Amino acid sequence: MKVGRKSILAKTGVCVLLVTAAIEPAVANSIPTKSDVVLIGIAVGAIGAGIGIGIYYAVHHDHSLTGCAVSGANGIELQNKGNQQTYALVGAVSAIKPGERIRVSGKRVKKTPGPAPQFLVERLSKNFGPCQARPELP
Repeated sequence: MKVGRKSILAKTGVCVLLVTAAIEPAVANSIPTKSDVVLIGIAVGAIGAGIGIGIYYAVHHDHSLTGCAVSGANGIELQNKGNQQTYALVGAVSAIKPGERIRVSGKRVKKTPGPAPQFLVERLSKNFGPCQARPELP
């Protein structure tokens, strides 16, 4: 999960706790007042909004890959840091230079010709600078 999503979920959790703390004194009374009913309605709405936001971010997450860009047989490729797989990059690759460690946003192409799966680049999200040299194994 990205830092931005964690921050949103944390803020939503704090809001739910604050609303719950505001409602707790209302539960102690045996007869709810109009303000108690309003607070309960706000709490239910906040909880519903929090659940909705959580589901939205869980389903509509950003598809991205991070790794080292290299020149390949069919153009530029990305050696993914996460699953150690190499992807042939297609789409908006004009700003990508071999030897750079980058994060690209886009989507994986379902059916790909050739040995390497393709990743359709929609944008270059971040350039981290030159790739680090891998230590040689003895």
